[in-house]
Amino acid sequence: MSVSDHLLTLQWAQLKHDEAYHKDIVILPLAQRMKHMALHNAKYTAYFLTAVDDGDEARFQRTLTDAFIICLAVANTLNQHLGRDLTASNPDRSLLELGNALAGTLGRDDDPLWIMRQYCKHSGQLAKLCEAWDHLEDLQFRSGMHQCNLSLVSAVLAEAAARDIDLAAAYRERIRAVEARSIFDSFTRAGVGGEA
Repeated sequence: MSVSDHLLTLQWAQLKHDEAYHKDIVILPLAQRMKHMALHNAKYTAYFLTAVDDGDEARFQRTLTDAFIICLAVANTLNQHLGRDLTASNPDRSLLELGNALAGTLGRDDDPLWIMRQYCKHSGQLAKLCEAWDHLEDLQFRSGMHQCNLSLVSAVLAEAAARDIDLAAAYRERIRAVEARSIFDSFTRAGVGGEA
């Protein structure tokens, strides 16, 4: 499977997960949904800093995975095909190869705060677009949000590759842990229709 198809498959899995386990967010109007995602990004910026300051690699990897999940959810909200956008020049790369290429393009170095700086900058821009939407400022909201999300997922993929993290496997593990917390998980997984 090409990395473009792999990313689209992950987006589809995220959409199905959100529809089943986060109905409260999926039903929000678009502007509110985007603000919710921007708040997640703000939270992850703080989590990245705390993990680096504390030398907590497990928390760092969990935050990186959660950041990837939100990038998928934002892409779905914006009807953004991440695979197509990220692999236009070489659609046959693996996720790891794509991340390594992005690390080179983005100038990812050994600075432990590199991801935090990238994440802070682009999540702040996304928050500005959400705020401007409230005021109906003269901005290109959709294209700006699209670019912010592309920048965020690029930084996440680059960081994951630099740390040799299998983001797809981490994604599956994290999503499953979230799903298992739902009291209706067994029904959802069994496809039970809710009849009494």
